[in-house]
Amino acid sequence: MDPRLALGFGLTGAAGVVIPLVVGLVTGHPAAGATVGLGAWLVAARSILDPAGVRTPYLLLVDLSVGVGTSLGLLASGRSWLMVMLASALAGIGGLIRPVGVTAALTLLLTAANRPPIDPPAHIALQMLGGLLPAVLLTLPWPWRRTRPLITTLSAATEALADLAKAVGPPGTDPAEWDRLRRRAAQALAEVRASHARHPWQRRSPFVRQVSIALRRVFHEIIAIRGLAGTLDRRAPEVGATVGLDGLVTSLVLALRGYLPECPPVDEPLIADFARRADDLRARSDGGERDEAIHVLLRQIAQSAGRIARTLSEAAAAARLLCVPGLSLPPLAALPAALPAALPATLPTALRGSGLRAELGFGNPRVRHAVRVLLGTAFASLIIVIFHPAFPHWLVIAVLVTIQPTYGETRARVWARIGGSTVGGIASAVILHYAPGHWTLVLLIGVSAALAFGLASAHHAYWATFMTMCVLLLLDFQVRQTASVAESRIVLTVIGGLIAIACTRLLWPRGESVRLAERVARMLDAHGAAVRAIAQLSRGKARVEKVEERLRKAGVDADMVAASLRSVAQEPGGTGYAQVAGAVDAAQRVRDDSITLMSVLWDGPVVDGRGEAPEVEALEAGPVPDVLDAIADRLAAVAEDVRSGEPDDGSAEVDRRLSDDAAWVGAAAEERLAAPEPGGGTRIRVRRSLAHLAAVDQALRSLHDDAVRLAHAATGAFAAR
Repeated sequence: MDPRLALGFGLTGAAGVVIPLVVGLVTGHPAAGATVGLGAWLVAARSILDPAGVRTPYLLLVDLSVGVGTSLGLLASGRSWLMVMLASALAGIGGLIRPVGVTAALTLLLTAANRPPIDPPAHIALQMLGGLLPAVLLTLPWPWRRTRPLITTLSAATEALADLAKAVGPPGTDPAEWDRLRRRAAQALAEVRASHARHPWQRRSPFVRQVSIALRRVFHEIIAIRGLAGTLDRRAPEVGATVGLDGLVTSLVLALRGYLPECPPVDEPLIADFARRADDLRARSDGGERDEAIHVLLRQIAQSAGRIARTLSEAAAAARLLCVPGLSLPPLAALPAALPAALPATLPTALRGSGLRAELGFGNPRVRHAVRVLLGTAFASLIIVIFHPAFPHWLVIAVLVTIQPTYGETRARVWARIGGSTVGGIASAVILHYAPGHWTLVLLIGVSAALAFGLASAHHAYWATFMTMCVLLLLDFQVRQTASVAESRIVLTVIGGLIAIACTRLLWPRGESVRLAERVARMLDAHGAAVRAIAQLSRGKARVEKVEERLRKAGVDADMVAASLRSVAQEPGGTGYAQVAGAVDAAQRVRDDSITLMSVLWDGPVVDGRGEAPEVEALEAGPVPDVLDAIADRLAAVAEDVRSGEPDDGSAEVDRRLSDDAAWVGAAAEERLAAPEPGGGTRIRVRRSLAHLAAVDQALRSLHDDAVRLAHAATGAFAAR
């Protein structure tokens, strides 16, 4: 936990609650001050998950939900069955719409149980006024809110890419270390996208987007160079030093590490010199199959490095503007593009118009959680209507704030809340027993609020302890509380915790486990579609942008499986899915292999040793598309096997055919090289056709092997279930 963040958030959150109390006491209206303070507490409490990143629009929507909950609470006061329906409905809506959350239902219950000492319209207005206080106070540019700015996030991403590029150079880099660096770079780029989404109206936002897209393209090219360099190292480990591969990699590393502050260009003469040395090496060779394949690999490495240089150069102007201090307005043409990008980030996903059925379907964990919260709240409300316990609203509140999306999370939250509420309730009972004056209560409320907000990120038990003290003492300003309130809160919290555990244990406790097979099948389908798009690219029937989009979609589906695994771990019996985790890792390798193939098959200019790009004719597809289509068919067939739960009877035959097809690539390359070498444009065409055969040989084999691993891991995970 960051001490500066804890101290700053604790003091600022406490100030938002205490200031209205002090103003109310000074002006002779303590009840009105407490009403404002309670509204401030309800809104500020929603910022504990991300105090440094919370935004004013979000807190304003929370404040609006406070107004709705207060109005409905006044309406439901004294009407038990109406309270049951309204509280349950608001709880379910809060599970679907993040700004609403538990606030509306919680406010309704507190208002219905504690009749306001002031007029209802004034009570609603003052409570919403209190909510405006933290919406402004917590979002001011305090030092403790100074999270990493966009430029710092971009710099971290370029540093991660530089470390990734550096790992390309040394032969035999540990695969585990490479995977770690690749994940770190991917996470850094994801943070760039998230930061850009959080700052859609930042004055330099269009420039950030341009630089982040460039860095994403560089990430793909580094992975491609890694695959090509690995193939080169296996075929001829001594060639890399001869042609200066280390120098080329060093140039990329230096350019990335100084890109944002200095914008140094990648050394394009070094790239051309690398290509020239590759040509010289070929001229000195005997023209055999091995030498030709090595030459094609070197030329493809030079081509990927050239694309990195061009990508960074095109975004250099935007990078310089990001580093210039002072005001820099985006061009007017960029504003229409920024508007749609900003809007979806502030709305629920279900309201964006795409995937509405999937968002509102029962397969969505948020929908299941919302229904679970609705039913749990309704059950607790029925108990208080039938049995009429003292201070009954605390039972429903306990269920509302304790129940979590998974059984494991709910169980952990219950024990933390029971322990915290017990300690906080006992402390509040002692304080209320002595009935201290208002100024003493203000001091105690301020201390408990500061500790609650400051320690909330450390453990939920701390939040439950000091939150209980703060709320009970705060309510004492409005309606005189007694020690029995704290005692009842402890008992009702225990009962509410048991209801929450029962809800998550009995209502779809294995919601993600039963849907994991479908998510894995969708992941397989998406990776098969990406491989098929590369086959179309090799035939000249698709653009590289389509392949990138398919790879992005495959990555999203793999992330959904990984997120499901994290939820499954919190479900009863949610173990034994290690093979699914292996399938996610294999899927990442399939995407890496696909990026390498995409780079090799990209129909871009090849810079020769003289810095010229010779004209080439249309590429011959050869057997490469057939191999890729077979791999795609294999993944699609496995997806159906996972959905049906049937064993993969034809896997051995399909794998044998794919191995034969991969061997065909090498044999075809050797046959082409053994043929008499024609001249003129035909020679260029044959050389480019050879690039399809020789340069993709090892990458294609690697893709085949990783696709087979993915298929076996996916089918093995569900074969016995």
